[in-house]
Amino acid sequence: MSVKKFIVASLLTLTALFCLPFFVHNEIIDYFNVAIPETYSYAQVPKNTQKYFNVQAYDSKTGRKLPYKIKKVGGYDPSRQYIKIVHKGQYVKEIKYVSKKEFQKKVHS
Repeated sequence: MSVKKFIVASLLTLTALFCLPFFVHNEIIDYFNVAIPETYSYAQVPKNTQKYFNVQAYDSKTGRKLPYKIKKVGGYDPSRQYIKIVHKGQYVKEIKYVSKKEFQKKVHS
């Protein structure tokens, strides 16, 4: 009996670990999740800081808001306000500062 319980518990644990990336989104899990494509997005961020939290990004193809906010984005130029983000869900691979004109061209808010 205990062997059956061990096998059932092991199968349930493996199933839970396999399903975890589909229900939990953070930068570590999204980095490894092959179901999330790498995309480009645009965002307006506050000036005078290099740490941006809960960033509302806009899809580069449609110009519409993403259905989620990116929890944490690190910047390097506190005087700039518009960024292009290369990301996989919550995992931010890179950012590039862009002009206001380029941002407005890509975003339809």
